[in-house]
Amino acid sequence: MLFLAIFSYSPEDRDLVIERGLGIGEKGGSEVKVKGEWFDVSGHRVFRLFEAEDELHLASSIYNWTDLGVAEIIPVMETDKALKLLKRIKSPKKG
Repeated sequence: MLFLAIFSYSPEDRDLVIERGLGIGEKGGSEVKVKGEWFDVSGHRVFRLFEAEDELHLASSIYNWTDLGVAEIIPVMETDKALKLLKRIKSPKKG
């Protein structure tokens, strides 16, 4: 499953976040793969796209950052895959 994490931190924690190295530091175990990461240079946020076996593995990888801020976790799906799923749900099965 794909998850988007939006990690928000206080301006006064900026140096701690940089020191810990969001872009370089702990990325989770083998059950969690970071697919991409983006740093909001003006808004004190980091966006990270994860692929995880389940939400428990993802939560354990996020936990190491919860002392510096809050992570909002959003399950996401590639657009093509989501559209196919929505079309199947919308169209009742004939038979």
